[in-house]
Amino acid sequence: MPVYPHKKQNKIAYDQAESGFINIKKWEPPFMPVSTGFGFVGVLAEDSETGKLQCHECGKWFEQLPTHFSVKHGMTGEQYRAKFGLFTQTALKSKKLRLRQSEVITQLQKEGKMQLGNSNGYGFKKKNREAGNRKGKKKAKEGQNAYGICDLQIMTKIISLGKKLGKTPTLTDIKKEYGGGIITIMHYRYGSYIKYCRDYLKMQPNFSTYNPQFKTKKEWREHLIEVGLRGLEQGKELRVKKLLPENEGRYLYRYFKNFGQFKKEVLKLQAIKMKVGHY
Repeated sequence: MPVYPHKKQNKIAYDQAESGFINIKKWEPPFMPVSTGFGFVGVLAEDSETGKLQCHECGKWFEQLPTHFSVKHGMTGEQYRAKFGLFTQTALKSKKLRLRQSEVITQLQKEGKMQLGNSNGYGFKKKNREAGNRKGKKKAKEGQNAYGICDLQIMTKIISLGKKLGKTPTLTDIKKEYGGGIITIMHYRYGSYIKYCRDYLKMQPNFSTYNPQFKTKKEWREHLIEVGLRGLEQGKELRVKKLLPENEGRYLYRYFKNFGQFKKEVLKLQAIKMKVGHY
């Protein structure tokens, strides 16, 4: 089948495909299966040999899906994409058909028989329905698959890392293995990593040895002030990133109104210790 030479085509085994394999572009498995239908949420199954696409509703394969699901399932392209977690701009035609159409349109343009766009060039108008980054618009699962951050993919990563380490991973372990982005997503989506471990994974969470575990706001404030004071004693600048390690600096604005308040408390403690002769 035709391929785009500048794009890598990954594939996975898929027993419903004629060839036994489907192309998954650069999406990262595992994928969430469609609950009532066929294939995966946010994935347009494309047979690796024939290039045909699978209908999520009935499981059959076609060169062009819209002409099928509009008649057989009474759906529009917009409804189909929304239901199965695809981008609004995801093509529902095979690459073979798209490349052929592209050739025809290019030829018509060269012959002056067809003109696309306008004098201002291409682009979306403001507040249009198709803009994928519009504020408040629910993002498609297809985007999560591309970065390996759908619910199933996150769960698989945490469980796999746990088996590798022989324990429930700490946030420090996760950041070292997958980067800090996945931690932000878990906090945004599930509330906290601790809650995610207990409620979703049914695992006993582990705490990072880099972060002390205090129960009260007072204990945290006292600890951060002490760390800041030790930084001053070591000749560090009176700045958050200089005084506090990264893993502790992120807590400063949770327990202090602003840096000015923190700075005031650190200098106050320094003055007290100097007065009683600790220096």
